[in-house]
Amino acid sequence: MKFLHTADLHLGKIVSGVSMLAEQEYILAQITKIAQEEKIDALIVAGDLYDRSIPPADAVNVLNDILVKWNVELGIPIFAISGNHDSAERLSFGTQWYESSKLYMKGKCSAEFEAIPFMDAEVWLVPYHEPAVIREAFNDTSIRSFEDAMQAITKQIRTKWNPEKAQILVGHAFVSGGLPSDSERQLAIGNVDRVSTNCFDGFTYTALGHLHHPHAINHPSIFYSGSPLKYSFSEVSDKKSVRIVEIEGNSLVCVEERLLTPKHDMRIISGTLAELTENLVETPDDFFQVNLMDEGALIDPMGKLRQFYPNILHLERKKQQLKESQASFEEVMKKDDLELFDQFFEYTNGTELTKEQKEKLTNIFELARKEEVE
Repeated sequence: MKFLHTADLHLGKIVSGVSMLAEQEYILAQITKIAQEEKIDALIVAGDLYDRSIPPADAVNVLNDILVKWNVELGIPIFAISGNHDSAERLSFGTQWYESSKLYMKGKCSAEFEAIPFMDAEVWLVPYHEPAVIREAFNDTSIRSFEDAMQAITKQIRTKWNPEKAQILVGHAFVSGGLPSDSERQLAIGNVDRVSTNCFDGFTYTALGHLHHPHAINHPSIFYSGSPLKYSFSEVSDKKSVRIVEIEGNSLVCVEERLLTPKHDMRIISGTLAELTENLVETPDDFFQVNLMDEGALIDPMGKLRQFYPNILHLERKKQQLKESQASFEEVMKKDDLELFDQFFEYTNGTELTKEQKEKLTNIFELARKEEVE
């Protein structure tokens, strides 16, 4: 069997006040094309279909349209779960009749996990869950952490699976050692949201969502697909993709990446205002974080830059790293006006006063003192 693994669509995502929905529709069309080219037997979406629990209507329409395209028009079976951004209850709506067209959508965890037989495999859908939910469902007060919860779930699954068949788990979790990015929402404070790789021992393929880096973890049978788009500037070096997975019998044969090309890339560029406006970078309509290296004050730099780079999401002024001052109060009081102003100027602008500026300030201070005396 061959299937496509993706996750973290985050439909309705807004980055720095800009809706990503048009970008998401563009990338979903690419995923559709890849699914057709690869002649896949099934498609997995491992959570975070939406970016928030109450998604905007246009995001709901986009998800509806793509599920119709994949499942109804192309006849591709779909295995999908809720993530930590989704509303489990909303995604659970209609699941019983969706199954008649082989759209398997699981939003909420229950006390019993049941396999979905598919070709020569069994598929287990494990939506995102808080430890308290599993503690109550399993009536087990010893379940206190995300690790405890996942261990309890996979332990139950192992008592039910058919060892003669390939075992595929679809989950949404933070595996210990995984590489996060700035666009993921923390599941808990500190590291208590982590689960160990041995939770998934014995599974032929574990298809995960939550971490957006496509290579968030290096493991022979546990894989993140990563998000299909960059959602923060910590991901600028990522090459986004979907995974094409082949299984023969109960063995994992091949896991390949099919790269995705966004409509507008997310990039970081640096330079002075003059450099960036006189020598435009390639594809200036991409999404940019601009690091301006100019010294001194600038009038409306964002407005000027947007004439050339319409999709700037973030602007930063970069200053030279200043040395920490260890001067005591007495030492500061011994400094004259010019020394104090020079120190203030360096703090605010990142550079020292020039010789010409010091001469002008000396004259200004002397003139001010004369006026005070008079």
